[in-house]
Amino acid sequence: MDLRKPIAINKKYKPVLIFKDEVELKECVSIQEAAHYLKGYTLCTAMPYRHIMNGIILDETWVHEGVSYRFTTDPEVKKQKLDAMRDQHRDRF
Repeated sequence: MDLRKPIAINKKYKPVLIFKDEVELKECVSIQEAAHYLKGYTLCTAMPYRHIMNGIILDETWVHEGVSYRFTTDPEVKKQKLDAMRDQHRDRF
């Protein structure tokens, strides 16, 4: 299933869409807001920041207590993050 991708309006805010079992749950203006929201929503003890980043950049699904969460962002934001990761870790890519 192709999930909706938000469009970044400016350079400061990188929008993130959160999907719960393939149904759109919430649109956040930043990765930090998405992490804070999910921590409260799922009652996690830690921020799920890494899960969101892996979902956005690597298209991974996060499964928490039997529920799958997926994350999308603007394709241009994803490309910028991947380019930055390649520049930092040339030996891994």
